[in-house]
Amino acid sequence: MADQDRLFPIAVNRSRGRYRRGYDDTLAALRALGRVEKVDAALVALCRGLADELDAATADRDESRYTRGTLAGRYQSALAYLLDRQDTASGPDLADLLAAVRHARTGE
Repeated sequence: MADQDRLFPIAVNRSRGRYRRGYDDTLAALRALGRVEKVDAALVALCRGLADELDAATADRDESRYTRGTLAGRYQSALAYLLDRQDTASGPDLADLLAAVRHARTGE
């Protein structure tokens, strides 16, 4: 389908789509929390590229649902890895916080 002429061609200099905007907002929040560092550059680039590809695929009416679904799944997996990494020093987890609150209330 890449060689087919289009009635309404997609502009090459497309603006950021909703997946890229969402990713950029998430990345800014992670950086503000100190959860993304320079060593994460490859993972950040992978997520950014997947967000751009997903935006392009959803904008293209000729793109198959299978392709869009596959890209969405890959993007979700990469983004989940970025968000859920256990190797970051993001502070105590929820169980530790709840235990501290219980300890403060009961004094035990």
